[in-house]
Amino acid sequence: MKTAEQASAVDELYREYKGLLLSIAYRMLGSMTEAEDAVQDVFVSVSRQDGLELEHPKAYLVKMLTNRALNMMKAAPRRRENYPGQWLPEPIIQLDDAEQPLNRMLRRERLGYALLVLLQNCTPQERAVFVLRESLGYEYADIAAALNKTEAACRKIFSRAAAKLGHRPEPEEGEASLDAKMEAFLQSFAQALGSGRIESFIPLLTDDAVLLGDGGGIVRSALNPILSRKRVFAFLAGIHRKGSLTGELRPAEISGQRGLLLVRDGKPPIAIVLEPDEQFEAVRAVYLITNPEKLTLIT
Repeated sequence: MKTAEQASAVDELYREYKGLLLSIAYRMLGSMTEAEDAVQDVFVSVSRQDGLELEHPKAYLVKMLTNRALNMMKAAPRRRENYPGQWLPEPIIQLDDAEQPLNRMLRRERLGYALLVLLQNCTPQERAVFVLRESLGYEYADIAAALNKTEAACRKIFSRAAAKLGHRPEPEEGEASLDAKMEAFLQSFAQALGSGRIESFIPLLTDDAVLLGDGGGIVRSALNPILSRKRVFAFLAGIHRKGSLTGELRPAEISGQRGLLLVRDGKPPIAIVLEPDEQFEAVRAVYLITNPEKLTLIT
C-alpha cells in the first residue's frame, strides 16, 4: 500500500519532469497522443514501485521513457501498414504569439516539423540516439546508460542517423537568417495560393521536390508521394482549381517550425509545412496535413 509520502513524491516527479519526457517522446514518436500515453505509462510504473528512492530521478525517468518509446516505435510500422496513404507526424499548431514551452524547445532545432518527418526514415534506435544527443544535448555516456549500450555503439548509431537526416546549416554572419529565408518561402507560397498563380511558386522548388499529403482516409489526399517539380505543380494546380486550397491562410508555428494553416469554411483545415534544401536556397518538400484527427492540437 502506498503511503501519502510516496504518492507525494511521485506527484512531484510528475510536475518536474512531465514536460521534458513529453518533448522526448513526441520527437521520437511523432504523435502527441502516443507521447502522452508513453509518459503516462512511465509514471504508472513508477507509482507502483515500493520504497521509491531515486538518486538520479531525471536519468531514471528518461531511461524508462526511452525504452517505452522504443517499444512503441518498433510496433509502429505494423500499425501503419493499413494506414491509408502517407503517414505524417501529428503537428502541434500555434496561431497566437504566446509561444508554448514545447514549441519553444522544438524551435531550437531549426527544422521542427520537417525534422520529425525525416526522423521517420531512421530506425527506432537511431531516432532515440539522435533525439537524446542532438535535440536534448545528452552526453554519450548518458545515452549509453539509457539504452544499455556502449558509448562507441551510440556514436556509430548517431552517425548513421545524422547521415540519413542530412546537414542542417546555421546562419553565417553577414547573411540573411535561415528564419528569414523560410518566411520568404512561405510568403511566396501564400501569394501563389492567394493569386491562383501556382506557377509563381514553382521556381522555388528543387527539381526532385516531393509533396506528401496525409488525409488519413478521412479527407481526400494524395495517397502516394508526388515526385518532381513538374508533378508537384500539376497536383497543386489541380486541387486549387477544385477549390481545395480556398480559405484563409494564417501564419502558424507548426511543431517549432514556421508554417501556414489554411482555414476553410465547412472543411477541416490544412497544415502546410515546407522543407528547405540543405543550403536553404530552395524547397525540397511540401507537406499537407489534412487528417482532422491530427489537427486537434491548435492553440
